[in-house]
Amino acid sequence: MAWVRLRRFLKHLEKRGEVLRINRPVDVAYEAGAIADLLVKNDGPAVVFEQPRLADGSISPMPLVMNLFGSHQRTLDALGASHETEVGDRMTAMMKPDIGTFVKMPWKALPLARDAFAMPPRNKRFAAPCQQVRMKDPDLTKLPIPKTWPMDGGHFVTLPLVVTKDPKTGDHNLGMYRAQVFDEKNIGLHWQIHKHAADHAAASGEKMPVAICIGGPPELIFSAIAPLPDNLSEYQFAGILGRRSLRITKAVSQDLMVPAEADIVIEGYCIPGETRTEGPFGDHFGFYSLTGQYPVLHVTAITHRKDAMLPATIVGLPPMEDGYLGEAIGRQFSPVLRFQHRDVIGVHLPLETGFHNLAIVSSKQRYPRQGRKTALGLFGAGQMMFLKSMIVVDQDQDPKDLEALLDAMNNNVHIATDVIVLDGMVADSLEAASPFENVHSKLLIDATTLAAADPRSSNEPLEGSFKQEVPAWRQGLEPAPS
Repeated sequence: MAWVRLRRFLKHLEKRGEVLRINRPVDVAYEAGAIADLLVKNDGPAVVFEQPRLADGSISPMPLVMNLFGSHQRTLDALGASHETEVGDRMTAMMKPDIGTFVKMPWKALPLARDAFAMPPRNKRFAAPCQQVRMKDPDLTKLPIPKTWPMDGGHFVTLPLVVTKDPKTGDHNLGMYRAQVFDEKNIGLHWQIHKHAADHAAASGEKMPVAICIGGPPELIFSAIAPLPDNLSEYQFAGILGRRSLRITKAVSQDLMVPAEADIVIEGYCIPGETRTEGPFGDHFGFYSLTGQYPVLHVTAITHRKDAMLPATIVGLPPMEDGYLGEAIGRQFSPVLRFQHRDVIGVHLPLETGFHNLAIVSSKQRYPRQGRKTALGLFGAGQMMFLKSMIVVDQDQDPKDLEALLDAMNNNVHIATDVIVLDGMVADSLEAASPFENVHSKLLIDATTLAAADPRSSNEPLEGSFKQEVPAWRQGLEPAPS
């Protein structure tokens, strides 16, 4: 389902009784975030602050919306999905169409054709909703951008849709990188060295146009954070999600195409090599991410819808809204992951570990060390390169079953041989424990049952079971093999 605009999704939630409207003034500094924190941690509704109070004491006419995606069901609704793998199933159908079936029963190809026709974005040349109002004197401090934690370096846009363009190909990228307001006309961009926007900045030898879009249809947010293949753009994926072409329009002051239904568009440029101190920021690992030198966006225009609202989120110790977003992406893309990595049976990214600190993976185990091979492949797969730890379990085990996981850890893991530390690996820039930026070690735990041909296996299956007998050394009856 295409929501087209943010207010349509909000109206859908309101019909289900999942929206709380607060009509009294609420400070965008701390107060709004504290309320949103209480709501998300108590399975509460989305909240609309009708009268957000800015730092200068004035009331913004633009509502602030938080906790839009703070439940499993709301993320499904935002994706227009009826079950937790629907999006991935549609993606794999496009990647490997069943030609034989389509020849015999052409009508079964209609959903695939509809998704394919929805991919190319459509240019809206006139009267784009995101440009209904243009600030005469662009001023970031007039937007209800929240500050959520006491030691935060400033007010942060926490659901930004950052649009950049490859200077060589002209291809657009949509990413989500937090943005810190420095003053009325300058805002920091926390794009990490691993991101496409950083690639574009490195390739540009002159001023680079950038737009920060806020709001718009929910499918844009999921497109910005989804682990897409390089040959599929975020704009195309948004069309697939919404089952209709995404409408885009030319920015008013920069050479960029931006989502026409966005609520707010902040346009500007970055100068190569120019940085400012950004942070600290209370982050999703429950720590403040440190200050660092990041690019500055010099604002040239701010446009917005007449009925614009500013969506934001609060991040911190789980459970938090971003955890539900990450969980939804992990589940929806599991069919794609299985398509790309044929040994993978299932993947679970626990909410309790911030959804990208730990992965529990069930893997085929037909030959010796197959689970390890699966895990090492995943450590290099897109956003999974930021994972800190991975535990591999048998293919018949549900990776979400904690009790079974503890049993596997207890019964199958020999510390000396099944716990593997990979030194000097790629790290998330937000990693709190590493002494080095963007580099740390990774932990791989092989909790699978020994395959029959494994040198350490007894090769004597128990009667009526596919599992192998526990070797004598594992029972303490003889010395462990060297």
